[in-house]
Amino acid sequence: MSSQPWIATSIKNGAQLAASELESQGGVTVGTAKRHLSVQVLDNGGSSTKAAADARTAVREHAAMLLIDGVGASSVAQVTDPANLPVFICFDGGDGLIDPSKWPTLFRMAPADQPMARRLADYIANSHPSVGLLSDDSDYGQQGRAALHKAFGIDGVRIVSDGQLPARVADVTPQVLGAKQAGATRLIVWASAADVAAIVQAVHEVGWSVPIITGTTGEDPLVRQRLAQHPDWLHDVTFVSFRMTAEVGPAPFEAFRGRYEAKFGAEHVGVSQNGKAVIQPPDWAMFSYDAVRLVMSALASGGSAGTALMEKLNQVSIVGANGDYRGYGPAQHEGVNPSDMYFARFDGFTFVPVGDDPLSDTLPSVNQLS
Repeated sequence: MSSQPWIATSIKNGAQLAASELESQGGVTVGTAKRHLSVQVLDNGGSSTKAAADARTAVREHAAMLLIDGVGASSVAQVTDPANLPVFICFDGGDGLIDPSKWPTLFRMAPADQPMARRLADYIANSHPSVGLLSDDSDYGQQGRAALHKAFGIDGVRIVSDGQLPARVADVTPQVLGAKQAGATRLIVWASAADVAAIVQAVHEVGWSVPIITGTTGEDPLVRQRLAQHPDWLHDVTFVSFRMTAEVGPAPFEAFRGRYEAKFGAEHVGVSQNGKAVIQPPDWAMFSYDAVRLVMSALASGGSAGTALMEKLNQVSIVGANGDYRGYGPAQHEGVNPSDMYFARFDGFTFVPVGDDPLSDTLPSVNQLS
């Protein structure tokens, strides 16, 4: 699981929804036998050591698959590769995490940093900004920072300030002031949700009016909870992530959302807008949901656990929760198409696709009020 509650809940609930739906159909046929599904939840607490221990537990208990947030992925692979146990990363997007020739059991069913960083660089390059970059010292922050440096280098985007936040830093004002004093005209933040909220607060407290673009953690409900008294502070905040709805339109995602909320209830952010409660759409839960369904499809098509399952996972595909196809190949273990990245901006406490990006502008807004 994960040390980040929103991500942990998304991974757990998506997997449980897929399992319950398959169970309602009698389970999964593997060979000539029906197999029943259960989901066991483990907590790595953000520790690579604990993540590896969880992997050993999964191998020992003959699990069909393992879902992780990405913490300790290489350590996990050292355990799962000899056992041919497929592992699906459902959050971290670091470029070095996925290498089928090195770690054949690692698959990613989440957006990777590299295409998000490239899209971000392309998105801002024409305005010739002076970028202030802020990242934390987590794997998520450092992997994202590396991807951004590479992308900005390709597009010739100038970085005038590169601040790194130590873990559990109490005050981010010095790093924010450093970016302001360096002349940054755009602030890019790749850090935990708590750090994103603290940076937005510090920007306004020092009287700085600057557009802020974050990685996927900008969507985390914790950001809005921390800024509950200042919805106007989110006005200049944009985040890059994967699009919720596919080319076929919003119907598949809304159908998935309906089933998700029927089982778990709507996820209330904890803030209100226009007299209505703000709810978080279950976008990240799609990844674990799709991963479970893909593995079960591989098992049903003759991929009994072990080597046969690994071979089938490089062959089968499914239609995912939002209508996109999900599948892998022997040399390609990324589950989200690089072209599916979009940008969203906040309108109060809800977010909508931006209008100044060609892909984002074609996407419908998803209801977030109840």
